[in-house]
Amino acid sequence: MQERQGAVRMIVQQYIKDFEKLGFGMFVHFGLYSVIGMGEWSKKSRDIPWEEYLKTLDTFYPKADWAQELVLAAKGAGCKYITLTTRHHDGFSLYDTCGLNRYDAPHICGRDLVREFVDACNRHGIIPFFYHTYLDWYDERFNSDFPAYLDFLRKSVELLCTRYGK
Repeated sequence: MQERQGAVRMIVQQYIKDFEKLGFGMFVHFGLYSVIGMGEWSKKSRDIPWEEYLKTLDTFYPKADWAQELVLAAKGAGCKYITLTTRHHDGFSLYDTCGLNRYDAPHICGRDLVREFVDACNRHGIIPFFYHTYLDWYDERFNSDFPAYLDFLRKSVELLCTRYGK
């Protein structure tokens, strides 16, 4: 067991060294909160009721070339990587949660926005990174049945780790 842990530690240390060599990158908050233009914490900090906040679902239709524009802007600024919020605290996912829930971009705007992001990054030599929150204001299991929520969370993160490449 110690031998395996040592091997894992060496792999992780190499990933950290590789990341540190990248230098300049960009962190992008993008989701339903982008529609109201008040930031990713606006639902909580402004105490916006769910029925009001969920109205953003009716207007969340990112431009067809949003990912291309983002990646080209980052590349023009000298970025080597971009980290995208694939799911933030409002619980909305930018990727297909494959039946785990319907509170995701494919069910709202008909597109897998993480796929668009990764494809644009790959086309232009930018390394894609994912941010995924553990906090969830939308899913009731977060407060009422945390073990069930953790199962959902693990499956959700597994989708990100297996469907979009390295």
